[in-house]
Amino acid sequence: MCLALETNNLTALTRAIDAAMALPPDRLPGAVQHALQASFADGNWLTPAQRQPDPQRYARHVLQADAQGRYTVVALVWQAGQFSPVHSHHTWCALTVVQGELQEHYYACDRQSLRATPLHWQPRAVGAGSSGTDGLDQVHRLGNAGAEMAISVHVYGVEAARVATGVNRVLALAS
Repeated sequence: MCLALETNNLTALTRAIDAAMALPPDRLPGAVQHALQASFADGNWLTPAQRQPDPQRYARHVLQADAQGRYTVVALVWQAGQFSPVHSHHTWCALTVVQGELQEHYYACDRQSLRATPLHWQPRAVGAGSSGTDGLDQVHRLGNAGAEMAISVHVYGVEAARVATGVNRVLALAS
């Protein structure tokens, strides 16, 4: 992969996200999702280092951290069988799949017990995406049920230092 191509694509993506930041909060996640999908419409431009998996859990690779701390762009690399925990978000988020296929499982959240009940799931192939706001209205679990590695690129509305701890609100399943 040519570094100039990766840099040009990432620059164009961050410019599109910067423009979306001026939108009302309810429109921001969808606009960022569309920017992600457009950025990868011609293929996966991530470098080999940004595609490296972790055998223990899905790997996170920060691609871009906004200088003002408004968002962070992260590549998540999923080996076969790796899933996130069931969670909602403390911030807005958007994603697109750039390699392989993922499953996104949706849940209803009981606000009293903070326990999640499965609703349905959606396959996410290359080019597919989703987005959401913060809170308990969108509880999900993302992962790779296939045999091949998958990669998704996410944008979270937090500074890079908070990506590991300030994004997910992990929820237990209802019994």
